[in-house]
Amino acid sequence: MSFSVLLSAVASSLLLPPVSPLLLCLAGWLWRRRAPRTGAALVLLGVASLLVLSTRIGALCLIAPLENQYPPLASVGDAQAIVILGSGRIDQAPEYGGLDDATPIGMKRLQYGAALHRQSGLPILVTGGSPDGSPQSEAELMARVLQRDFGVPVRWQERHADTTADNATLSAAMLKAEGIERVLVVTDSIHMPRAMRAFARTGLQARAAATLFLVPARARVTDYLPGASHLQMASYALREWIGQAWYRLRTAVSP
Repeated sequence: MSFSVLLSAVASSLLLPPVSPLLLCLAGWLWRRRAPRTGAALVLLGVASLLVLSTRIGALCLIAPLENQYPPLASVGDAQAIVILGSGRIDQAPEYGGLDDATPIGMKRLQYGAALHRQSGLPILVTGGSPDGSPQSEAELMARVLQRDFGVPVRWQERHADTTADNATLSAAMLKAEGIERVLVVTDSIHMPRAMRAFARTGLQARAAATLFLVPARARVTDYLPGASHLQMASYALREWIGQAWYRLRTAVSP
């Protein structure tokens, strides 16, 4: 694992729940004697934010604005290729003989990419390196899963990307060398805004082909109850908001 990837992982742990609300509580506890009201407010804010983000309603407050930026794809139009972005891995899945497998989010991306391929016949590029130091790239894993589970071939494998920005720039270089300029970008709806921002800088004409929409789900009484799965999705959405802010800052300061 590279130092930059490790640094990003540490920063994410500190900035995202559950650690960030707990840090607020810790700060409040440390300030309780010097400034009792401030300390109590920080503790209350930390506990309240953790509870709210642990509900589906709270998580959707972060998720909905991301999903609404790119609606479901209406048609493939004049696209020339499909680009599917990697989403990590499940290490050494025993049910598949110890081979790494796609994560649930990654599997949804592959499933939708396979559906688009069957609908359009467009060739597929999968992109993802080994940011965790694994011997096999995410692209190789994705190509194997597409063939194994969906019977869909992959024409190109981009095996070196460690970030979403890398996914865009390295994929664009491969596709432009093949004379391809118009692509469908497949990723989940929460990740799509950051992905499209990255692809916009490559010169490719990219159209969003988002999957895994969460907002249209039916309302339930349990939406107001805390749950680990809700906190996980809220953390994922917050990570995307922070990622977008970082991309904007990096663009603003770069020459």
